[in-house]
Amino acid sequence: MGRATLGLRSLADMAHVLTRAHELNELLETAADHACVALGAASVSISRIDADRDVIRTIINVGDLAPHEQRWPEDETYPITGDERLSSAIEHRKSWVDSIEDPDVAQREQQLLQRLGKGSSLVTAIVVDGRSWGEFYATRHVGDQAFDGEAVAYAEVLVAILAAAVSRAMREATLEDLALRDPLTGLLNRRALDDRAAAVFDLGDEPSRSVAFVAVDINGLKRVNDTEGHATGDLVIRRTAAALTYAFEMLESAVVARVGGDEFTIMVSGDDVAVAEKTINFVCREIAERSTRIGVSAGLAMAELTPSTTLTATELFAAADRAQYVAKRSQSRTAVVADDVSA
Repeated sequence: MGRATLGLRSLADMAHVLTRAHELNELLETAADHACVALGAASVSISRIDADRDVIRTIINVGDLAPHEQRWPEDETYPITGDERLSSAIEHRKSWVDSIEDPDVAQREQQLLQRLGKGSSLVTAIVVDGRSWGEFYATRHVGDQAFDGEAVAYAEVLVAILAAAVSRAMREATLEDLALRDPLTGLLNRRALDDRAAAVFDLGDEPSRSVAFVAVDINGLKRVNDTEGHATGDLVIRRTAAALTYAFEMLESAVVARVGGDEFTIMVSGDDVAVAEKTINFVCREIAERSTRIGVSAGLAMAELTPSTTLTATELFAAADRAQYVAKRSQSRTAVVADDVSA
C-alpha cells in the first residue's frame, strides 16, 4: 500500500471520528497515531498554545521518542517568542519544513532536532474556530528523506479535520460542564453533588470510609434582596460561595456545591472529616465578623461507612440539613453537629 493511499485512509478515518463523540485527548491521540503512519514520520507531537505564559504545551507525543520524551508529558513546554518557525506558524498559519542537513536551518530548530535525535521536521498550526489553538509537529529520522510538499499538504488537511473535531469536543465538554455547574457561582450543582456522593458511598474494596456533609444556609439574604435588590443579593451568594471554596480548598476530598437559592452543601471524606467542623466554623465566624447584614448557619452530619452500612447519601444530607435548621433557630455562630445519624 502506497503512502498516498495510507494518507487518504488516515484522512478518511479522521473524518469518520467526527461522526462519533470522543474526548479531546482521544481525538488528539487518534490524529497523532494516524499521522505518524501516513507521513512515514519518526514521531508526531500535538501541543496547545498557552498564551498567558507565551509557550506551547505538548499534550501528546507518539512514535519513536527521545529518551526525555513521554507519550503524555506532564510539563513539556516550548517558548513561542524568539522561535521564528513556531511564531510564524501560529501567527501567520504558515507551515514549515526543516532539515538538520540544511545549512540555512534556524539554529533553534537545529538544536531541537539534535536534542530529539531526528533529521527533519514539519510544523503547522492547528486553527480552531478561526483562532490558532495549537501546533502539529512531525519528525523523521536522520538519513530519511525530509518532508516534501505532499507531506505538508497532508498535514494541513489533517489538522483542518482535527480542528473541527476539537471544536466539537470542546463544545460538548462545555455543555456537559454547564449541566453540572451552578451558573451564578460556578460551583457544582445538586446533580453533580449527587454523582460525587454516589462514588464516595461506593466503598469498592475499602473496609470503611469516613464521610461528612455540611449544610449551609445564608441568613438575611431575603432582607438584602428586598432592600438592596437582587443584584446585591447575587453578590452575597457569590461571596459566600467564594468564602466556602477558599476555606475548603485545602481539603483534598472537599466538594462544594450550591444546591438551592441560598443553600450550599459541602461533602468531605476520609481523613478530611476530622477537620470539617473546624473548617466550617472558621467560615461562620469570618462571615459574622465581616458583615452586619448577613451570616450563615451550618449543620454537620458524619458517618463511618462499612460494607454493612444501610445509610444513604440522601439520609446523611437530610441529617446535616436538620442540624442546620437547629443552628439557624438558635442563631449559632458555629456548626451544629447532628446526633441522629445511624450508619
